[in-house]
Amino acid sequence: MSEGAKNQQFLLGLFGGIASVSVIGLIILGVMFLSGKSGNGPKVTGQQDTAGANNVQTQPVAQNPAQVPGVSTYSEKAEAEICKEDGKPVVYLFSTTWCPHCQWIKDAYDEVVSKYVNEGKIVAYHWDVDTNNNTLTSEKETVVPAKDLAIYKEFNPGGSIPTFVFGCKYSRIGNGFERQDDLDAEKSEFEALIQDLIK
Repeated sequence: MSEGAKNQQFLLGLFGGIASVSVIGLIILGVMFLSGKSGNGPKVTGQQDTAGANNVQTQPVAQNPAQVPGVSTYSEKAEAEICKEDGKPVVYLFSTTWCPHCQWIKDAYDEVVSKYVNEGKIVAYHWDVDTNNNTLTSEKETVVPAKDLAIYKEFNPGGSIPTFVFGCKYSRIGNGFERQDDLDAEKSEFEALIQDLIK
């Protein structure tokens, strides 16, 4: 075999190897990208410890699609007993101040639940878990109570945000209608879930 043919064979082998490694690298990056997209929202990393939660890994609760008319984006905890305070269902939003998905939904959530709180029908919390503050109060809280953190960990062991928990029965991780920029659809589902809890 001539020296030129050997060089050509070497270069073909070299470029073939580079191409194979590149394809494998792209596949790995694609898998990492897609797995990072699951959960419909950013993952809170280390924020739970700041908020007082421990690192105990819990299993997600068994869930099915919510059986509430007009609701399509929530899951329902199997055989759930509605959690209450002062005899009223409790509704939660867990978010952070830096999450754009949380910022998109916060005013819509706060508006709907505040109406029912003011009517004395529910108890509601909107915990920013990075600042440990309940945005539904005028006070500046510094600690998320352990009972509320336990709810967050039960319904979302992975720690993604935003996380919605209605009466410890219905839950959702991420926003349901953000891609459509449809806050009215979000509010409609909030209303339907609350109505189901207080009936």
